[in-house]
Amino acid sequence: MLREAVASVLAQTYERIEVIIVDDGSEDDTPKVAEELAALHPGVVRWVHQANAGPGAARNLGFAHARGEYIQYLDSDDLLEPSKFELQVAALQEHPETGLAYGITRRVDMATGESRVWARTSEEIEHIFPSFLMKRGWDTNAPLWRRTTCDAIGPWLELRCLEDWEHDLRAGMLGISAIHVPQPGAIVRDHEAMRASGMSSGFTVEIVRDMARAHEAVWTRMRALGLLDWSYLEEFSRKLFWIARLCGERGLVEEAEIALGIAKEMRICHGTCALQLYGVATGLFGWPRTVWWLETTRSLIQHSKKQ
Repeated sequence: MLREAVASVLAQTYERIEVIIVDDGSEDDTPKVAEELAALHPGVVRWVHQANAGPGAARNLGFAHARGEYIQYLDSDDLLEPSKFELQVAALQEHPETGLAYGITRRVDMATGESRVWARTSEEIEHIFPSFLMKRGWDTNAPLWRRTTCDAIGPWLELRCLEDWEHDLRAGMLGISAIHVPQPGAIVRDHEAMRASGMSSGFTVEIVRDMARAHEAVWTRMRALGLLDWSYLEEFSRKLFWIARLCGERGLVEEAEIALGIAKEMRICHGTCALQLYGVATGLFGWPRTVWWLETTRSLIQHSKKQ
């Protein structure tokens, strides 16, 4: 899949490119494949290695080695359409006020061949923030970034999940705008093996911990910038309450307390807080028992409503 991903970049109709492969501590034959690709395409393909640290750290290392005016991130199991760079560079040159361009992403099931448009990539996204707060509008492969935009956003957080969501929201909170190119730009491939994003492993302790850290980072920046409108904060506070419960179920007490505290803080900002009792309950009975009680009660209520 790495060979195919690199081939999709080398096949671009826009020819002035460089390809930087970041080996994030792979334990298979990835280093051998990366070395072969670099030897086959000298001066175009380079590869660097780091001890396994996750996608955020890998993208930071790749960016540090990049020399181009435009930056494209591509997961090793996904593909770019041949005209992506040509069309999106032209759009950025025509609209110098925008910080990135994106096109339509198709999501393909490799087992069935079924294909669908992914997220909101067929739409014009006017504002990244707050529209991405509950769910991203594109995948990591969709945008082509100006290097100056990447510099303004700053390094990716070294997380193993939601680092891309947090990164995009930082762009949105800076007021960075995007230009939509209504042609196919990227292909996300679903397959039986572990995806490069790692999210197919489910809500493991490590994933949930990083989910909590990503949401804490977003809230810290929102609060510092005074982005506290209840039109988006109400739903976001519910999301933090859910994350607090996920953390509590997995014994991540510190992260659970922080997430619950953020949810309370959001509601206190608007003169309402219905979470005080929950905080008292976790103090008396502990997080796992309180979450179990709440979820059991909720299931019983929902079941009774269906009867």
